[in-house]
Amino acid sequence: MAKEQTQSMLQALNPFMPGAGMRPPELVGREKDLEIIDRMITRVKLHAMDRGIIFSGLRGVGKTVLLVACQELVERHGMTTARIEATGDADTDYDAMFGALSRAMIMSGHGSLFSSIQNKLANIESISLNFHGIGASIDTNTQDRPGTNSMRLELLIESIAQQLQKKDSGLFLFIDEFQEMASEPLGTLISLQHRMGQDSLPFYIIGAGLPNLPGVLSRSKSYAERLFEYRIIGQLSAEDTAEGFQKPAAREGRPFQDDALEELVKVSQGYPYFIQAYGKAAWNASDSSPIALRAVKESEADARAELDEGLYASRWQRATVAGREYLAAMAAISGDEPSSTSEVARSLGKNTQQASSIRQSLIELGLIYSPARGKVAFTVPDMGEFILRASPAAGQTYDGKR
Repeated sequence: MAKEQTQSMLQALNPFMPGAGMRPPELVGREKDLEIIDRMITRVKLHAMDRGIIFSGLRGVGKTVLLVACQELVERHGMTTARIEATGDADTDYDAMFGALSRAMIMSGHGSLFSSIQNKLANIESISLNFHGIGASIDTNTQDRPGTNSMRLELLIESIAQQLQKKDSGLFLFIDEFQEMASEPLGTLISLQHRMGQDSLPFYIIGAGLPNLPGVLSRSKSYAERLFEYRIIGQLSAEDTAEGFQKPAAREGRPFQDDALEELVKVSQGYPYFIQAYGKAAWNASDSSPIALRAVKESEADARAELDEGLYASRWQRATVAGREYLAAMAAISGDEPSSTSEVARSLGKNTQQASSIRQSLIELGLIYSPARGKVAFTVPDMGEFILRASPAAGQTYDGKR
């Protein structure tokens, strides 16, 4: 009984808890990205202009965590921030931005700023900028909500940026899943980032999304490639991966033995989500300190099961039966490497044109992307390995989720 109680207490102290967007106990390997944000903050205070930043990478590499860390850094320096997650629906995305910006104004403590912006928006359209009962509601009629929303957003951001500049501050809009944003608000934001730069106003978009995000932005506005600094967020180095395991474990008084740490670095492949899954499983499997290789080996099946449930199975379920057949063909042909679209189509008994609608639906679901013309790849690391290893059923119910 005493041993079981000890094991239960140790598990309760487990510092490794995987989850979408959950901050790991140790943010490692992203120092350069945070340094760039720190540089931007300094330039804003000096009224010097800079570019926005776009983080892109596969699922599970910690883009959302990095985005939140960047926002926290900006806020610590007294800047005004707002954060949303793009949905693909124009009205929803606009409403999210208005709500986040309204909250940012309230939380920044600029009451006069809030009042002046209300007056500027009064003649535009029915708008409600409410936060816990504080706000304004002005009613007029409009037939063109998307166009009016664009005007509202431009006036709102421009007004905030003008006022913040007087205080040596700026406005940072953080957008997660940026590749999902509908074309109309996406174009508005890119144009707005461009114009704010031309007018020397401190407004910056910090976006994160899948590897296809840079292409999505450039297709929306050709000059987007000049407006942002593009940062590819990938696997951590072996040294950073080891630190991601060892520092939180040692902080709790149960470090990993050297051979156990070496095994964890190998199986996690430098993916932050994998570090959390394998770290959690190894911690729970051991009742000793330091944590031995035996516990790591014995817990690897549990870690894979965690990844199967947290990363792979739910995404597999999102695809239609035809989509799952396409994913299975990709895995059979290339494993986790990019696949030729023509080869995938042939394996399905179709030509490239006939398979294009299936491919496009998988791209829209965020399950695959096109790294190059005529190529497709999984957005989740080791998705191909999961399909080949687990052989998930192709005929299960399609959940219809994006």
